[in-house]
Amino acid sequence: MLHGLGANSTELVRLAKDLHGHGFTVAAPNIQGYCFGSPIASWREWLTEVQTRYWALQKEHASVSVVGLSMGATLALALVQREDLTSAVFLSPALAYDGWAMPWYQFLSKFAAWIPFAGLYKFHEAEPYGVKNQEMRAMIKRAMQKDHLSESGVDVLPVQYLLEGQRLIQDVEDNIEDVTCPSLIIHAIDDETVHIRNAEWLYKHISSTDKGMHYLGDSYHMITVDNERETVSQETARFLKRSVNQAVGRDVFDLPPVQSAELRRYLRKTV
Repeated sequence: MLHGLGANSTELVRLAKDLHGHGFTVAAPNIQGYCFGSPIASWREWLTEVQTRYWALQKEHASVSVVGLSMGATLALALVQREDLTSAVFLSPALAYDGWAMPWYQFLSKFAAWIPFAGLYKFHEAEPYGVKNQEMRAMIKRAMQKDHLSESGVDVLPVQYLLEGQRLIQDVEDNIEDVTCPSLIIHAIDDETVHIRNAEWLYKHISSTDKGMHYLGDSYHMITVDNERETVSQETARFLKRSVNQAVGRDVFDLPPVQSAELRRYLRKTV
């Protein structure tokens, strides 16, 4: 599981626990040079560490899949373009920071390498912090103020991270046809950070013959902690289970009938 840009695996704690509860072995590393608190490295160094982690897991397990969130989804795309994974889940994949809440000058990050003193610039996270749920947003705000880090990411992001992220995005887009493994994309239609058209472009251009697109209607960018986090967990687990069963040629996992979080809440109320 790959966390977002400049953050750490805290973003993935809830989903990681859910997947572990379903019977998966879960690895959610803090990628050095990419994660909070480590000196910034190049995107190629990020990818090298991710590949090293994958090779280690491959030696121990019959199948290895990847789940990435935001820029972690972009990093996951780069991984599956180079390695033969069982399957991949891309959550809020970041191919451009073009959502409705992004500042008008955000596009300048593409040209920061040519702007004097751009390396000194930083982008400050602000409300809604990628979260539509008001209670969760309040918790995230407190965590940001106290620790500069929360389940929705980091409060300040140096522009160097964005520069390397842009280079990673460009490489992924240039080689998008190399994504061939079973793939699931989950994205909120009202994502305030990454417009839904990015996920739709991704779905259209990957070469996977087994691919799915799941739209969320009541969340923002950080879908692992927002209003539909149960749906994200359920859809991710179901897709991974099916992919593993197909890859190993036997029913390692039972596949229960689809039952939405909304339906479960309704049934609890009426019983």
